[in-house]
Amino acid sequence: MHELSADQFDLLFAHKDYQREAHHLRDRLWRMNPGNHSILDVACGTGAHDEVLCQFYEVDGLDVHPGFLELARKRNPGGTYHESDMCNFRLDRMYDVILCLGSIGYAQTYGQLVAVLRCCSEHLINGGVLVVEPWLDPSQWPNDTVAELHNERDGMHITRLAHHHRIGSLAAIDFHYLVGSPKTGIIHRTERHELGLFTRDDTRHALVEVGLTGIDYDPQGMTHGLYTARKEQVG
Repeated sequence: MHELSADQFDLLFAHKDYQREAHHLRDRLWRMNPGNHSILDVACGTGAHDEVLCQFYEVDGLDVHPGFLELARKRNPGGTYHESDMCNFRLDRMYDVILCLGSIGYAQTYGQLVAVLRCCSEHLINGGVLVVEPWLDPSQWPNDTVAELHNERDGMHITRLAHHHRIGSLAAIDFHYLVGSPKTGIIHRTERHELGLFTRDDTRHALVEVGLTGIDYDPQGMTHGLYTARKEQVG
């Protein structure tokens, strides 16, 4: 699915303020429980958030893309990174906090959404916190539109054109990339991403279904809002 290298992926999102977002998360987690010390970043990508969060927490991560994980390990050498699918991961550690930031749309069906959240819940300590940044609500999907993004750094340029459309119930995005530098010339890459579109009710019901409580939705948090929920304290 991802044809870009980890460095190209990072350049594509060079405009994104990961440091601001990481500190936003830290402030929120501190208010919920100052004693949090361990985090698992699910679908961590290249570990850009982890590079900041590891200054304050023990941070591990998982992703399905080996190249992304290699860069994440460089950013957070004290963390353990696993090549695993967010729908069915099984690790030998429990965490105070689990993050799933912006990737939940890759759970294409409600059943897969529940599977992801169940895996997260099973790896939380009692009283632990799950933080989910949702993707788009169906009403927000920009169907039959094209969007452009461009970034450049140290002589390398990347331009992305994205065609948004629908395939049945799924949101589909056809990405076309032009990546260029004086050394490599210009390279063309293409990808198709197919994602699930979940309403707030869908996400809330899925969180309840896996046994999480204290569910809160902040529409201002991160890019598309932010859900927090707790694994109920036992005893």
